[in-house]
Amino acid sequence: MSNTPGRDYIATHQKIRDRLVEKSKTDKRACFDVARLASELKMDIRTVRAHLRIMEIDAVGIFMDTGEKQFCTKNGIAILANMLSVHEKSTE
Repeated sequence: MSNTPGRDYIATHQKIRDRLVEKSKTDKRACFDVARLASELKMDIRTVRAHLRIMEIDAVGIFMDTGEKQFCTKNGIAILANMLSVHEKSTE
């Protein structure tokens, strides 16, 4: 019995997660458009959403709308909070 489907699932999950981490560091953004992410990864949007739901359970990030069109990463939100803190201090 082949374990290929399991490996494919894990590889897909890791690819999506790696892309989110990369984008949150390079783009300095907290939230990402799910359709654009799927397009960049050349994956079906339903597949990406399914993996993002699992990542939501694992506290990697969270969907910001009921339509699951925007996904915000924990790392991205931390960067945003830091930027707001720096901005707040500079305006005092």
